[in-house]
Amino acid sequence: MNNKQKNKFAELKPDQGVVQHHEIGELTHFLSAFGQNKEQAVKSLMASSLQIVGLEELKAKYNKHWKAIEKRVEFAVEAFFTKKLSKLDMFLRLDEGHFVLIFANTSKEEGMIRANKLAQELFQLLFGEMPEADLINVTAMFIDVDLMGVIDHCQNLEELVEYLQGASDPVTPEVELEFKEKEEPSLLVSYRPMINNVKKIMSMIEVLPCRQDDTGRKMLEANDAVLNGTADMRAELDFKILKETEFALKQLGGLRKKPILMVPVDFETMAHAYRRLKYASFLKALPVYSQHHIVIAVSNVKSGLLNSRLRQILTTINPLVLGFVFVVEDGWDDFDIISDLPVFGIAFKGNEEQDLLWIEPLVSKSQAAGVRTYWLDLENDALARRAFLIDVDYVSGPIIGAVQSEPIMPFSLKSALKK
Repeated sequence: MNNKQKNKFAELKPDQGVVQHHEIGELTHFLSAFGQNKEQAVKSLMASSLQIVGLEELKAKYNKHWKAIEKRVEFAVEAFFTKKLSKLDMFLRLDEGHFVLIFANTSKEEGMIRANKLAQELFQLLFGEMPEADLINVTAMFIDVDLMGVIDHCQNLEELVEYLQGASDPVTPEVELEFKEKEEPSLLVSYRPMINNVKKIMSMIEVLPCRQDDTGRKMLEANDAVLNGTADMRAELDFKILKETEFALKQLGGLRKKPILMVPVDFETMAHAYRRLKYASFLKALPVYSQHHIVIAVSNVKSGLLNSRLRQILTTINPLVLGFVFVVEDGWDDFDIISDLPVFGIAFKGNEEQDLLWIEPLVSKSQAAGVRTYWLDLENDALARRAFLIDVDYVSGPIIGAVQSEPIMPFSLKSALKK
């Protein structure tokens, strides 16, 4: 590991990137309309009705003509709700085609009736007496006592509303039940050692989901049901893996004997505010020392993501872990975007000789940027030797070690070779 890499790792602090409540300008301005402090604002919100008005189905129906009428619709929507709502009520624009209505001192049921009535009036204003008024979708948001803690982790109003949408989603219990059906009885969390090539030690362990059959534990196939469902289904898998990580930590005895655990999570689990905050709640339930022993490996990271978007995603989780590794594919080259983020590693997979054509340049650029490299799932002996030759920092896979039912303590390869 070079000095630049060491410095980047040393600069990672538990509170790095945390956005304090008083620093959130937009969200603070929003809350100020409901009270002089956070507690008053939450109480007022809980006594109010929050509704989301969506135009997705309307946009789909008028797809060919939507561009021509989009501006007219947006202007009319804002003018309509500004006129119709009382002084205590609030209208907020979210992303394209989504609007928030907050009715002060109104129950969820009353708010739903009122929002639907307004939606029908809006449709008639826009399109006259057409029969498709129900194309404007209205969803009631559930606001509960957990909002007090959630607000501090939301960096803007959109993120807060996204969380409330997830918390209000009636499909969630069904997804949880479906996941339990698909995981039973063979889905298990397993562990696989990873070699630190620089120090010649085994100091990190991958935490991996596997299936158990008569021949033993095997990595999940690409077509496994829990990997090919909705983003919520994949999140259930990520939650399971993280919850069982506590078992791994406790199995390893004293603090000095514990390796770093690389815990996988899908990008979409992190990208959605509700799923991200739920994931954070499981992290908070782990022993405090886990903050120094867990690295989150974010898979399916695409090219071209905005720095601001990644910062928003990582900020909530960063104080609870040692840092992040992005699992990327051929073509990823966003080192400038992650340069000021707590991403200290880039991971990749490849078992064909032709993969060297993109892996070697990626490793070279990573080294120049002071970012660690992780070659995962290696099962090719020749490529494993090549990985060591080009100074990949960490190497794992069947060629290094098999998946195991329990994690193992760190050990030195030098000592093992001497024996």
